[in-house]
Amino acid sequence: MSGNLDHTDLKIISGLSKDANVSYAELAAACGVTRQTIASRVKRLEKEGVIKRYRAVIDYGKLGLKSYFILFLKLDVSDEARMKEFIASIKNDPSVLMDVSITGEWDVMLLLAFCNVKEYEYYINSLRVRMGPLLKDSKSHVILDFYKSPDDYVPAS
Repeated sequence: MSGNLDHTDLKIISGLSKDANVSYAELAAACGVTRQTIASRVKRLEKEGVIKRYRAVIDYGKLGLKSYFILFLKLDVSDEARMKEFIASIKNDPSVLMDVSITGEWDVMLLLAFCNVKEYEYYINSLRVRMGPLLKDSKSHVILDFYKSPDDYVPAS
């Protein structure tokens, strides 16, 4: 964490993490400072890139997405051009909720959402064809429940 963040900054970040629509007046009351202080601090946090953006937290189940999977991929990382192409395609794939590069036995982990298991089965089969020799191996797990997600993170204040 950045060394230039004080207790008030952390309280502001925590408040915005819980509800990005919280008013500056409410934040000011919670932090014990003026509304103007909140406004200038938020502007500074945005400028410094601590606050990157504001967004809605989506209930994917209400969109019909009720089946979640973690997919581990082992890739031919020596093919840099294909790797870049694959990563670009994943970023635009609506089924991918999160993609991360990882250490260990696997190279990439995807968090995927589908309406049902059949959709996932179709997806994984088409992914294997699309990736061809870039994909060396894969392993998937069904997610039974979410206890905490990155959307739930609130920094200690």
